[in-house]
This record gives sequence, structure tokens and C-alpha cells, in this order.
Amino acid sequence: MNRIDKILAKYRKEFDGRFCTMWDRTGIYGQIIQLIGAEQFTWRGLPETTNSHYAERNINTGMALAYEIPKGISVVNKGFTITPCAFSTTLNNNGLANKVITHGSDYDLEFDLTTDKCVLIKNNDYLYSEYPNLFWFAEMLARTDNSEKALIIWSKVHPIAKASTGIEAEKLKEVLRAMINDDDLFNVVSDNSKIITGQPNSRDDQVLRLTDENGVDKMHFLSEFHYELIRRYCTLYNIPFRTTSKSAQNLESELHNTDIFSKIINENRLKCRKEAAAEINEKFGLSVSVDYSEILKMENEVIEANVENEKEDSVSDKVSVTNNENDTEKPNDQTA
Repeated sequence: MNRIDKILAKYRKEFDGRFCTMWDRTGIYGQIIQLIGAEQFTWRGLPETTNSHYAERNINTGMALAYEIPKGISVVNKGFTITPCAFSTTLNNNGLANKVITHGSDYDLEFDLTTDKCVLIKNNDYLYSEYPNLFWFAEMLARTDNSEKALIIWSKVHPIAKASTGIEAEKLKEVLRAMINDDDLFNVVSDNSKIITGQPNSRDDQVLRLTDENGVDKMHFLSEFHYELIRRYCTLYNIPFRTTSKSAQNLESELHNTDIFSKIINENRLKCRKEAAAEINEKFGLSVSVDYSEILKMENEVIEANVENEKEDSVSDKVSVTNNENDTEKPNDQTA
């Protein structure tokens, strides 16, 4: 493994392999959540050689580099692009370095941030990747689905009749076929077999039960947990999500208790992207801009409206309390 491969190994494991080549349940959820993650911000004014969605996928790895691909470096890529990168020299006390290595689909390049024409785009001020968190949610959603599948299988009514001899086994098969296929109302077997009445033994001595048909009652808990996982993910990134689950029902005033919390992460991510967009425009002469996607803009409008309403209600309550106190303090008129 050469120097570049070592630097980019972590990124390639997270980004190239973890979701792009997996088609099991975890991989499917990974693709879905990755799509959601890449549509939280929208870049406008980018050259035709790149686009907002893939720029976001690359930035979400922790940091990416905006640059122009040197001629002759790539067979399929050209012009201005944004690709994931990693520091290639020792970090300073601010967690940054002067040089980075960036990874394209068919090339690797090293840039000096202090002298080369390029711009570092940070996903956030901590430069952490969204993909480990994304993978955790994908894995948990897949495990929940697997638990639901297992619960369905092991809650199925599936009695296993026990027979002491081959003759009894054949009689049982005949009776069961008649019950299932022919829907017979009754069947007659030899009383000496004791395989239907179970006397003098109990019924469970003759029937083996490996499943629990009452277990399906727990299905709604798994279903609620599934939506709870999605709600957690959405809360982190300020994505509107409501559930009708009884255990999650809240008053309208409680629905926005986590609004400020849910805005913190994306506000920092947006700040870093806007700083990079301004630098891109300065260095490359472009008119690039970035902002929340339309759906997040709508959610932010709801949050801001609720904040204003809470302020107005708070002021109104204070005025009401003050008026009530003044009314209480006024002496009663006692006119003779």
C-alpha cells in the first residue's frame, strides 16, 4: 500500500465500499439515508462538470476539495470538481494542515492549500464524517427489520405432532392433510393410538410447540422503534418528521422543544459551506451559492414562526399578570 492509499484508506472504506457495493438490508437503508443526507443542502451556480448532490456526498465525508482537474490526469473527468480529501501532512493545533490528497474516480492528487488554486470545504468545524453515524442508523433499521421478520416467523401457529411409531406418524399426516387441504369437519382414528385425545397424557406431551403465537403482540413495539430511529435521525439534522405513535404523541407546544438542538449541527455545517462558497467565487471567478434545501427552509420557517409566537405569548402573559396584580391592589370604592 503506497502513501496515498494509506491516507485515503479510511475514506475509501467508509464511502466507496460501505454503501456503494452493499445490497443487503443495511446497504439499502444506507443508500436511502445517504440520499437524504446529500439533499439537506443545495449548491447553485456550480459548473456543469459537477453537481450539488455529489458535491454533498463528498463533503459529508468530513472535508472535500474544490479544484480544476489538470489536463491529462483523468480519462473521464475534466474541469472544476469537488472531491473528498484528507490531510497529508502533520496537523497543527487547530486540527488543520497545509497539504491534502484528494481522490477522484480514476486519479489521486496532492495540493498545497497555501499556494495551489484550490479550496478546502469543511463538512463542519470538527471535520468529522457523517458516514459512521449514517451507517449506525442504517444498521439499526436493518436489525429492527430482521427482528420483525423473526417475530413473524416465530409467532406463526405451527404445532408439531409427535408420533411414537411410523404407523402413528402416517395416521397423523392423513388427519392433518384432511384438516388443511380438505377442510374436513372431523376425522376418525383408532382409539388405541391416543395421538389425538392425548389421554392419559396431556396434549402437550403429543404436540411440540416451538413457536409462540402470542409473540406477535410485541410487533407494534418494534414498529414504533423503527419510526423512533427515523425520528432520531431527522431530529439531528432538522428534518421534519412526525409520527402518529401513541407513545410519541405530544402537545403542539412540545413538538418544537428540540428545535434549537436540531438546528445546531446544520447551522454549523451551513456556515462552513458558505465560507467555502465565498472562497470558491474569489479564486475561480464563479457565482456559487449554497443554502438549505427547500424542505429544510420550510421547516426553519416553522421553527422561527413558533419562536415568535412563544415570544408574543410570553409578553402577553406578563402583561396579563401585571394587569391582574394592579387590579388586585386597587382599593374598593366605598361611597356613602
